[in-house]
Amino acid sequence: MADDDANRRPKPWRPNSRQVFGSIVLVVLLVFAFVNLEKAKIDFVFSQVTIPIFFVIAVPALLGFAVGMLFQRHQDRRRG
Repeated sequence: MADDDANRRPKPWRPNSRQVFGSIVLVVLLVFAFVNLEKAKIDFVFSQVTIPIFFVIAVPALLGFAVGMLFQRHQDRRRG
């Protein structure tokens, strides 16, 4: 009876190599972004803004990371 209970327990979550690599890349990008806090002028089609380079680096990187995680979850569910 005890063996049946042990077999039914869900396995603990363990990151795969892609997740570990992605996390390392994310940390490196964030460190790089925090080192670059100078201001930069960004020209859009109709306007111009001055923001810290941190946002120019971190926001697209975080968005790309989030989108990649969403696509990975979607693929995992389709395979699942």
